[in-house]
Amino acid sequence: MKRYIDYLIRSEEHRVDEMLFLQIKDKNDLCYGLMRGDVIEAKPTIYMMATALALYLNSRSRYYKSEKLMEALQLAADGVARVQRKSGYIDYPCCNFFSAPDTSFCYKRLNDGYRLMKKYQDVADTTILQKKYLAIMRMAAEAIRDGGFHTPNHRWGICAALMQAAKLFADDTEFAKSLMDRTVLYLQEGIDGNSEGEYAERSTGNYNAVVNNAMMAMYQCSKDVKYLGYVERNLNMMMYYIEPNDMVFTQNSTRQDQGKEIFMDKYLYQYLYLLAYDGTDGFIKLTPEEHARFDGAAHQIIKGCAETGRQAPNCLHLLMIYDKTLDYTFENCGFLKTYHKLFKEAGVLRVKKENYSYTVMKNRSAFLYFNVNGLEAFLKIGESYCEIRNFVPDEMDVQEGKTVLSHTARGWYYLPWKEKQNTSDWWQMDHKKRDLMITSDLHTQVVITELADGLEISVDTDGLERLPLRMELCVPSQTTLENDHFCMETVAGKSMVLSDDYVTMTKGLTSIEFGPGACEHHFKGHYSGEEVNADGYTIYCNTYTPTKRVYTLKVKQ
Repeated sequence: MKRYIDYLIRSEEHRVDEMLFLQIKDKNDLCYGLMRGDVIEAKPTIYMMATALALYLNSRSRYYKSEKLMEALQLAADGVARVQRKSGYIDYPCCNFFSAPDTSFCYKRLNDGYRLMKKYQDVADTTILQKKYLAIMRMAAEAIRDGGFHTPNHRWGICAALMQAAKLFADDTEFAKSLMDRTVLYLQEGIDGNSEGEYAERSTGNYNAVVNNAMMAMYQCSKDVKYLGYVERNLNMMMYYIEPNDMVFTQNSTRQDQGKEIFMDKYLYQYLYLLAYDGTDGFIKLTPEEHARFDGAAHQIIKGCAETGRQAPNCLHLLMIYDKTLDYTFENCGFLKTYHKLFKEAGVLRVKKENYSYTVMKNRSAFLYFNVNGLEAFLKIGESYCEIRNFVPDEMDVQEGKTVLSHTARGWYYLPWKEKQNTSDWWQMDHKKRDLMITSDLHTQVVITELADGLEISVDTDGLERLPLRMELCVPSQTTLENDHFCMETVAGKSMVLSDDYVTMTKGLTSIEFGPGACEHHFKGHYSGEEVNADGYTIYCNTYTPTKRVYTLKVKQ
């Protein structure tokens, strides 16, 4: 890491520059000392205080022992205390009030700052600021202990903060015990990390990293290595969720990161921590293969940031606390070049070739994603059939070089009650008890076969006749589409029916070819209940059932 230290520090300095610029200086403002924002909120300031302290205590920074910065930190701590609720909670004011989870996230960053001040107390006297931190943290710990949660990851953020607080306030034995007693209640639910490395929310772009950080904090407090096992498995899993352009595949997430373009920056500290302390007493032992993979990934994350002009990941404060990470020397560089990995529990197949990657997903209407150098398109099949709007595969068979997806849909109608009901109010009737008339079935099978330069997708249906089926290729907006008959730029929310031939989509220097088209009808979907591709452009290939069609997605040379 030594070659990247100055780059890391410069990036953190830019963040602190912004913190100082945004700090409210009006003494009459409730938020005096906090960073300006859309609402009254302490969290952004709390997070930046840890970064600022790392720079204040680092001799390589221009903020080293800066009086101006320490004055700003004192004002920031006062601002946090001012907006902290009397009950100790620190709100997330866009939606969560009296929130133990959001208070726990703030607590952990305050704990990092406090540990920095204690670790480097010979460098600078921060006694006054430490006292302010302790007052805020004591109140926050009580709130975290007494509060509840909303989502799976919240539990582990709360546990991590409670363990940290129990350790910090250990001299108050009764208080510390009450914190650990609450932790036991959460832990008895069992941690939601499976053997494949996945957490319940499947949030590759955000909450995986949040839970990993919580697990690492819980290990640091308890020295129970089982917590690091969850981190190890998740970091292994993440190796298979990286696209050819180093972005994370997020389409399987159940949270707000779904579909977002996100780099691996959040994971740098986590890989470094497991690498730097690998095999030390009481720590997890990586296999040689794991160590090499993690080493290459960590190096690629920070090297990629530098090469693309992005700021380095915001983790200097953590690296300074666990300073073996700063002395770690990289031996490799790069993510996995190729892989073929099935995550059975999630129903996700991730494949990366030398020239493209693809993802097949069970139980999703967007069942196939195809990525070439960051240009991504995905496939759906429109199947308007009673309440059904899309083919959603519930069977997935992964074979050598191909994947078979299938689903059987059923046409049905309610029948009238055989006996008079107690109400004429439709919404009060228990319609689950009605008899149904089944009129037809539609079985759809999709076979995805690997080619040297892309994929072959065959669609085969049997059963119901004359249903207007739609193969839907969804491509990004502002992408060029062309063939021998036209050339156009795609517009978000718009669409076309490709009647025959193939079409090439191009963005930058990357092109993908798709086809052949089909136009047996012009139906683009039902007026009610359709998923709308509002952010991208849709290319339809329309046939009637029964159908046997073969399409290809290829890297265009």
